[in-house]
This record gives sequence, C-alpha cells and structure tokens, in this order.
Amino acid sequence: MATSTSSSDPPAAALAEAERLAVALERRAMSASDVSFTIADARAPGMPLVWANPAFTATTGYTADEVLGTNCRFLQGLGTDREAVARIRAAVDDGSTVGETLLNYRKDGTAFWNQLTISPVHDDHGTLTHFVGVQADVTTRVEAERSREAALDAAISANRRLTTTTRLVERLGELLDVEDVLAEAAHAVAEVFSGWAVVVTYPDRRSRTDVASHDPALAAAARRLSRTPGWADRSLAAVDVLGGGARFARPFDVTPDLVSPHADEEELAAMRALGLGSAMSVGLRARGRVVGVLAVVSPQAGFFGDEDAVMFEDLGHRIGLLLDNARLYERERDAAHTLQERMLPRLAPLDDLDVAVVYRPAAGASGAAVGGDWFEALELPGGRVLLVVGDVVGHDMHAAAAMGQIRSALLSVAADGTTPEEVVERLDGLVKRFGLADVATCVVATLGSPDADGGRELVYCRAGHPPPLLRTPDGAVRPLDESLTTPIGVVTPRPVTAARLRLRAGSVLVLYTDGLVESRARGQREGVAELARALVRAPADADAAAVRDHLLDQAGGRSDEDDTCLLVVRLPRADEAAASDGGAPPDA
Repeated sequence: MATSTSSSDPPAAALAEAERLAVALERRAMSASDVSFTIADARAPGMPLVWANPAFTATTGYTADEVLGTNCRFLQGLGTDREAVARIRAAVDDGSTVGETLLNYRKDGTAFWNQLTISPVHDDHGTLTHFVGVQADVTTRVEAERSREAALDAAISANRRLTTTTRLVERLGELLDVEDVLAEAAHAVAEVFSGWAVVVTYPDRRSRTDVASHDPALAAAARRLSRTPGWADRSLAAVDVLGGGARFARPFDVTPDLVSPHADEEELAAMRALGLGSAMSVGLRARGRVVGVLAVVSPQAGFFGDEDAVMFEDLGHRIGLLLDNARLYERERDAAHTLQERMLPRLAPLDDLDVAVVYRPAAGASGAAVGGDWFEALELPGGRVLLVVGDVVGHDMHAAAAMGQIRSALLSVAADGTTPEEVVERLDGLVKRFGLADVATCVVATLGSPDADGGRELVYCRAGHPPPLLRTPDGAVRPLDESLTTPIGVVTPRPVTAARLRLRAGSVLVLYTDGLVESRARGQREGVAELARALVRAPADADAAAVRDHLLDQAGGRSDEDDTCLLVVRLPRADEAAASDGGAPPDA
C-alpha cells in the first residue's frame, strides 16, 4: 500500500519553516554586518544590483534607491586600476570567484581602498543566477602598508645615495693633484647622474672648466667645452651660485636664456650634442668660501628629483673640501720643494773628476713630497775632495729642515780638514747635543789628489748607510763595506773607523740612499745586489751622467714612497779630458 507525504505533514512543514528562518537570519545577519554585501543579478543585462546591505550604503555614501538597479562600476574613478578591473570582468564572464583590492570612490568623491571579493551563486540546477560581492574598506591598512613601503624605499634610496657618495669621495680622496681632482670629479658626477657634468673653478683669478659625459661617444663634445671656459662662468646659473643666490639650488629645466649669449656656434653645437634638458647647479664650498661651481645636466627635461638634489648638494660640499685640500697639499708641496732645492747644493765643477748627481723626492708620499736625503761634493783644502750622501729619517718638512741643519754642521766640521771618521764623530756629537735630528745615516768619503797615473786614495766611513759601489776599470763591481758604524744620533755608538783603498783611473764610485735600492717588495740587500748588476751592465765608456741615468733606469725596485739621492764619481783615464755634469740632474 503506497503512502504519500503532503506539505501539511509536520516534518515537512517544520523543515520548510527552518529554511525560511535560516534565509531570513542570513539576510538579517548580512544587513547587520559591518562588512559590505551586495547581490547582483547575473541574468539581467549589465548585472544590476538587486540588494545591498546598510554597510555598503554607509561606506559608499549612496542610498539603496541610488544603487539598486545599477552596476557597481559607479564606484570606479580616475585612480582605479584598469588592469584590476579587467581581471574582475574576466572572472565574472567566466563565472568564477575573484578578489582584488582597488581604489574606489564614494558619492562625495573621496577615495577609499576597497578589498573586493565576488563569488558566483547557482540554483539547484547549477545555473548561475547571481553574484555576491563582499567589500571591506581597507584604506587604513593599505595606507599603513604604503607608508612602510615608502619608508623602506626612502631608507634604501638614502643608503644608495650614501654608498654612491662615499665611493665617489673615496675615489677623489686618493688624488692629491688639483687637476686630477677636477677631471675625476666631472667624470664621476656625470657617471652617477647619467648625464654630463661641468666643474668651474677660478685658479689664479682665471676660470677653468672641466666637462665630462657619461657617454664615451660624446667625449669629443665634452672636450670642446673644456677648452673654452668662458661660456660656463658667464652662464646665469654660475653667476647665481657664485653670488650666493638660491634660484638654481634645486633641479631646473634648461631654457634658452640660461645658455650663455657668449657661447659661439661650435660651443652651442657641443652643448646640444650633449643634451640640454634639465640641470642642477651648486657651489663648491670649502671653509666658508665658494671655490667653484658644480653642475650636472641631463638631456631629459624634469629628469632630476628632490632626492637627486639632496645628494648633489652633499657632493658639492664634499668635492669642494677635497678640491681645497688638494690645493693646500700643492701649496705645501711647492713650499717643501722650494725648501729642499734651496738646501741642496749646486754641484760645482771639480778638477780632474767626472761627477753627476740626482735627487728625486718621494712621489708617492701622503704629505708633501719632501725628505731628508742630501749630498755634498766639494773641494777641501790640500787638494782633497769631499763626497757625502746622507739620509735623515722621515719624509716631511721636519726631515728636510733637519737635513739642512746637519748639512751645515757637516760643512763646518769638514772645513777644518778632518778625516772622514772625525767628521762622523763630530757630526754625531753635534746632532746629539743640539737635537738636530732623531737618526741619520751617511757615507763620508774623501778622494786624495791624483797621482802620476791619475789614481786617487779613497778614505770612507759609513754611519749606518748602504755601502758605496765601486766599478774598477776592468768592469768588476764590488760593494765597499769594510767600514761601518752606527747611525748618527744613536745613543750607544760603535767605534768609528775608516777604510782606505786606491782607486785607479777609469774607476766609477757610486754613492746612493736607500730609496734607490729598497722598497716594500724588496729588501735592501737584494736591492744593492741588483744595483751592482746594473752597474756592471753600464757601458764601459759612459761618462758619469750616462752611468747615473743608466742606474736610474735599471733601478726597478725604487720606491716612490721614499726620496732618492744618487751621486756618481768617475776618475777619468789619463787620455781623457775630465768632465763634470754641472749639477743639472734629470727630474730633480
């Protein structure tokens, strides 16, 4: 017997009522929620909204009557991401769920960040009937995230600027020559800002312009502008900066009135080739004064931003200091060279001797390139000749001044006709008594009058100094190391003794300082041996000047960090006419 169930059956009625209550509860919950809900009809043209909860109207400012029957596109505006909108449309067309966070606009025009999720709704037969939109105002969160990102970007940018500035300053800080600093500054700034840079300075009240481009293909145009400085120092930007103005303290676009009217057609062509778009200009300041102008130009208008200006201003200050430091260094170096030249003797001709000398300052020194090396070659009473090469410890003005005092003391002592060992003893006493120097080394030697064969007696004494080298007429070379005592100024000196030997006509005597044979890469003993081998290779018929030049050329281990003195004395053979170099050493 078949049975049937009607809608009036208690279980069916209870189930229907439960479903009705659940739907009503869901509707009330969605209406009461702070989250915005909307329902759109997927079957109607344009998919209009058929329901929106109060949270949606409160968030957007629109009433229910204003939004129902319309598409949610009314929330979009100029700042809405078109790509995000396209992704939403594609998902809706596909009937799939999609989520995006995009900028929407309220009724009053104010913007808010909307975190949107759209999900499809199907009936019991699987047919798409509606879309449910869930929206949340996440403006506070997005702005906080963007603030964090902006702060991170700012920190990264600041670190990049600091790193760039530090590296650039380190490159320039290694340079001590003003011209090198100017040229490298222009190249470095052009490279950093991907444009072309101009450095205008005023040495000796005359303008100097250095121009460089980051593009090697434009090097010729940059050189053209460097050759004629007038266009740069008469430009409005340079005049404004030098006058303390602020017009060009920030990035500006280059206009025709900013290009100097004094620039000729060739200069204008070079500037156009490099590009005239936007620029920055800043004074090179050092110790309270403007020492020049730095400018950087980009072919693109509006290329530079505020962060570029901050870094550029910092670079201008640092380059100004480096430039001023280089000028101070050059001034100190020139003064030191003048002092050294005045203190070193001019080599006078010596009868019957061929003599050549050279002094070279320490080219690689960090301070003024000056030191304590010195020499003497002069005639003494009784026909003897005094030969001295010495070295005061140090490579500064103090060493040069001490060298001058010791040399004066030596001349005073030697004038009494004393022997080399007596000269060393008395000189040591004077240095200790008057504090002329901390430590000094030297070789003091005398050559007696020539005998019938043209030979001479050599008497020498070494005070902590490298041994002289002797080349005999047959070409053999040996160090003269028989005599050695402690350096001058040492507290507990060894007894001073001298060595004697006869030099034959045609012999070559070489006295030198340690800068010629010693370096960080090579010890003194190895350097002396190499110098001896170089002396062997010198031509047999070479005069003293030629031997000197040969030894300098062969001294591969010479250190640029130490000054060098080289004295070459040759005893002419009987059939030769004695010659003297006259004291004009190369590169001295």
